[in-house]
Amino acid sequence: MPQTFVNDENGYLGWVQAHPNGYVVNIDNPQVTPQYPMVHAASHKSMSGPARTNYTTGRYFKVCSERLEELEDWAQSKYGRALTRCRQCM
Repeated sequence: MPQTFVNDENGYLGWVQAHPNGYVVNIDNPQVTPQYPMVHAASHKSMSGPARTNYTTGRYFKVCSERLEELEDWAQSKYGRALTRCRQCM
């Protein structure tokens, strides 16, 4: 079951650390970024690097799973479209 992280930096970063082979969907809350929802490998540096502090706050939230298929199903049911795959890590 996909896990959603909203305003929960510690929970999200803990999930990424515990599931390095998992997947993270990045979503902008106002849904203005055309390529979102975008999926990344949980191990991708932009998903948990120390340079950022707004992974699940402001206009962004994350949905995570160890199974890509679960996230694809989630995106179809929630947004009616497939996930965009990150060009760097997928």
